[in-house]
Amino acid sequence: MRDERRERDKYGRASLREQLGSEIAALRRNPPLIWLLVALVGGWAILTVTRPQALAVTQLRTGDCVYIHAPDADTDTPGGRAIGSELGALGALYEQGAERSACDASHSHEVALAWILGDGLTASYPGQAALTVRERERCEAAFTAHVGRPSEGSTFALVIAVPTPTAWAASVRAAACLVARADGAFLSGSARGSGH
Repeated sequence: MRDERRERDKYGRASLREQLGSEIAALRRNPPLIWLLVALVGGWAILTVTRPQALAVTQLRTGDCVYIHAPDADTDTPGGRAIGSELGALGALYEQGAERSACDASHSHEVALAWILGDGLTASYPGQAALTVRERERCEAAFTAHVGRPSEGSTFALVIAVPTPTAWAASVRAAACLVARADGAFLSGSARGSGH
């Protein structure tokens, strides 16, 4: 025989539907709480939508301006390398990627050229130093075209990004020629065509 009584009558408690209705009624009687909830949900939505876009090294494109979170960045010491060392920036780029930035806003690097190396996925790792030497001429030409002068004597530094041993083992063959300030400070505008 089936018991047709309401849940509240059978068990002495309200059903989920009744409980939810009660909570909504209580919420309606408290406008400041409604505004607080709206502000919290709205703030979360804004932070989610405006979070900088993270780019893997394979997603870099020529002309991108990026911020690389180098682990050895020194923003506390006057004259410290705010963008970190070249090795720190390259390691971070291949491990965690970079954030896209507007070129007229603060950023650490600009992509003068990005491409995929011709080495097959089964090729043995030639070493980071050998890859850097091999790609230097291509990057020097890209730097000159981007900045408007060769890297020698420039206020900007050429950073040749080639796969780390870990990235190579993960079949990453992306490379890039990056432009950064030689003094390790952030770029506040684009280096493109500056002639410096």
